[in-house]
Amino acid sequence: MIERADAVVIGGGIIGASVAHFLTKLGYGRVALVEKSEICGGSTQYSAAHIRQHYSNEVAIRLAVRGAAMFANAEEELGGPVGFVQDGYMVIAPPEQEQAIRDVVPVQRRFGVETEILTPQEVSHRWPELDVEGIALACFERTSGYADPVATVRALVRSAQQRGLELLEGCEATAIEIERGRVGGVVTSQGTIATGVVVNAGGPWGDRIGRMVGVDHPLRFSREHEAVFEAPDGFGEIPVMSDAAQRLYFRHYGEGKVLVGEGWPKEPEPADPENYDAGTDEEHLARMVPKLVRRVPSLAATIGGEGYGGAYVTGYSGVYDITEDWYPIVGEEEVGGYYSAFGGSGHCFKLGPAIGEALASVIAGEAPEIDLSDLSGARFAAGRTFGSVWGPGNRA
Repeated sequence: MIERADAVVIGGGIIGASVAHFLTKLGYGRVALVEKSEICGGSTQYSAAHIRQHYSNEVAIRLAVRGAAMFANAEEELGGPVGFVQDGYMVIAPPEQEQAIRDVVPVQRRFGVETEILTPQEVSHRWPELDVEGIALACFERTSGYADPVATVRALVRSAQQRGLELLEGCEATAIEIERGRVGGVVTSQGTIATGVVVNAGGPWGDRIGRMVGVDHPLRFSREHEAVFEAPDGFGEIPVMSDAAQRLYFRHYGEGKVLVGEGWPKEPEPADPENYDAGTDEEHLARMVPKLVRRVPSLAATIGGEGYGGAYVTGYSGVYDITEDWYPIVGEEEVGGYYSAFGGSGHCFKLGPAIGEALASVIAGEAPEIDLSDLSGARFAAGRTFGSVWGPGNRA
């Protein structure tokens, strides 16, 4: 157990791993990553891991564009292979949401997203597997895709360890010491680490860690379900899909499989991140599968029958930590040396590496490539919260 560090990062998911990775890349002294279970043992492991750039505001778009570039060049940027599959990302919208696409695509292009608007006929021509009934418009970004969340976090941490990162798994942060208005140390289940910098990357535990220093950013929690099925032989190429008409997302899952999950807006399913069922259930499968088969009729051959045709592979659920406006809280708080980096609300796998890079620069006293000030926790009291052309939820 180390007794002193220049920075202690609490939380071994995508945000914590990214901050630690980039702090060590900057040569920021001795960095410790404290994780109460194991690396990627929390919400990140259950991420759908979509890499997409479809956002409504400048800071999120810039982070997403930078993140997509990192995933595309993972060996250099993220420290190793991350299982990135660059098969694109597409949003399909019904008539009542057509304007959302028309409004946001020009904004995305202005900040560097390679995206295009497609008619239903153009979608059908490119991806004949898809049934576009009820769809008025789509937008497609070719440089997006999906990755392996566990491989990503492990690559970030492993490369940081090669630069001296102290990884402390099975080590729970129980208190944060304050000295004259500044961070002085982190008390853990294995001892106290003296430090002047603490990064709270606790994900669904971020609000509790914040209260250790008197910073209160309330979170809501929702249990989020996904399922994986065998696909029929010859299942065609499709991008990562956001089906706004059915509030559904789906994509290829490696070779010969398809992943599906329910999209927002919907009713949240409250969950305690300390004690919840990480599987899925028949109720959720029965909602998702008919919508998936409706949009991709060729899947009926495998999952359309009784018992899903024996094609069910696995199902699981993670926990979203949701802020008031569905965007993460990132930046230094009123306690000197204490930085928030949590409240991902389902965004932070794709944004995590870019957030980590920018926050590491801020901590090191350097100008970040992307200004994170709009994500400050102070935005709530100041009335500077984010909105979205899509309304409430994390499509944003």
